[in-house]
Amino acid sequence: MKTPSLKNRVRAATLALVALAVLMGIYALPRVYRLGGAIRATLYANYVTIEAAQHMGKALYALQLAEHDGRAAEMLAQSRDTFTRWMDVEKHNFTETGEPELAARIDSEANKLFDEIGKSDRNARHDHEFEQLATDLEELIEMNRAAMFRADSRATKLGTHLTYEFAFGLLGLLVLGGAVSWGLGSTLSRPLSELADRLRGVSQRKTHLRLGPQRFEELDIVAREFNQMAEKLEQYEKLNVERLVYEKKKIEAIIESLEDGVVLIDRGGVVTHINEIATLILGIESAEALGSSFDDLSTNSPHYLRVRDALRLLRRGGSEASRIEVQLHVRGRDHTYVLKPMPLHQGDNEAFGTLLILQDVTYLRDQDRARTNLVATLSHELKSPLTSLALSAELMRREEPSLSPKMVELLHAILEECARMKQLTDNLLNLAKGQVPSITVNRERVDIGEIANEVAQRFAIQAREKNVSLQTRIEKVPPTRGDSVKLSWVVSNLLGNALRYTPENGKIEIAAHPQDGGIRLEVADSGPGIAPELRGYIFERFAQYGNGGEKGSAGLGLAIVKDIVEAHGGRIFVQANNGAGSRFIVDLPVDV
Repeated sequence: MKTPSLKNRVRAATLALVALAVLMGIYALPRVYRLGGAIRATLYANYVTIEAAQHMGKALYALQLAEHDGRAAEMLAQSRDTFTRWMDVEKHNFTETGEPELAARIDSEANKLFDEIGKSDRNARHDHEFEQLATDLEELIEMNRAAMFRADSRATKLGTHLTYEFAFGLLGLLVLGGAVSWGLGSTLSRPLSELADRLRGVSQRKTHLRLGPQRFEELDIVAREFNQMAEKLEQYEKLNVERLVYEKKKIEAIIESLEDGVVLIDRGGVVTHINEIATLILGIESAEALGSSFDDLSTNSPHYLRVRDALRLLRRGGSEASRIEVQLHVRGRDHTYVLKPMPLHQGDNEAFGTLLILQDVTYLRDQDRARTNLVATLSHELKSPLTSLALSAELMRREEPSLSPKMVELLHAILEECARMKQLTDNLLNLAKGQVPSITVNRERVDIGEIANEVAQRFAIQAREKNVSLQTRIEKVPPTRGDSVKLSWVVSNLLGNALRYTPENGKIEIAAHPQDGGIRLEVADSGPGIAPELRGYIFERFAQYGNGGEKGSAGLGLAIVKDIVEAHGGRIFVQANNGAGSRFIVDLPVDV
């Protein structure tokens, strides 16, 4: 026997309710429509009769007033025409019993009155006839008014009757609908409750529970799908242990293959896993560490003691403490490790342990040392040719009276650049020795506009040789207190970078103007520009960017420029230039 469908049951019950509602509508709506039409027709006819009687009364009253004024002959035709027209309307609109006889009497008496007035002289009076006609018209009005009230009463009674019929019909539908809903609810609640209980059992790993046959087709399909799901979950449950073991071995293999030391510490501080690299670094056997508190491992290895003390220091410093590096002698050479404790979290951000990583940064530190040695070597090797060049320039300076003005200008430029390059080599040597003192500046009144103009003139020859347009927009700016030599070096470095990165037929613009109570210096070029993600790093030491950098450059220029600007109480930043290239902006305070 085929299982009945819940959909068909619900559909049949719904159709039965809809059929009952339609039958009620078929029974009641035509009656309401007919009643409404009859009432409208009756009320309209009574209203027309009342309006006709009122107009006839007005016509007779106007004629009576004219008779008293001696103008009855003039008003007779108009009043008679009006009366006749409205009487004709009344004769085609009889609705009440006795209304035709009353209308005929009014018509006869009125015509008789009109004839008498036409034959009488100006002083004749017919007040009695007018009064009689007014009484008859009032009777006609009252007859139709009473008919309107009777129609209203009939409509009220019928409306009340229909209201009760609709009320009882709706009550029957509600009772029937409630019975159907109750039956369906009872039929559905039991299998759904059983399904909920079985699902709750599945969540408690009771995968052997099954659902039996159901009364309706849809619920039977759900039961079959649930049983299939329970069977698959039971199969997965059997495979779960093997899968967990496999995943655990895979994770252990990944951790063991790392070149960094990894120690997993649970919430209570107990070591739950440690890889081979970590055991070599800490000088402890894996079997001794597992299950023991990391702070109380049974070893006196100096490596373990240094790592434990550094970890405690990080814990006291909180999340804002910087990472700590430790120098350890491992595998026959010195290594540098960075301690990186990483809290492990699970649902609701609950911490369940710490992952301690000993990251080997030996290669990076070797690179830093190599770069430092390179900087020291370069700066030392530069000193000799710079000293020789400066001495040669000083010797030429003794012959200054015999030189042309152009050669004197070039000689002064050579001497100034030699002094700046010597200061740069000193800074490089200090950096290589680890001595990075703060920039010291001589405080004197300087004009940024004059400094920018002087530097631009020195770079004009190089710009012409490269076929680059060098433009200046120097406005009148207030003086500031600072070191003219170091500020000149700032402008020289920015212009030198702009000239290096600007292609042939490009343009460089240097501008100075007042800005927000201070002084703003801008150097813009039409070169390839700087990517947005690199703009925050170009002022770091040894930072290089783009393809225009010269081979062997150390990447210190902008870092030193930033130090000089900040030593003057200002700031420097870079933006994208309009169209193409970069725009370096220096903001300095004014002399207050």
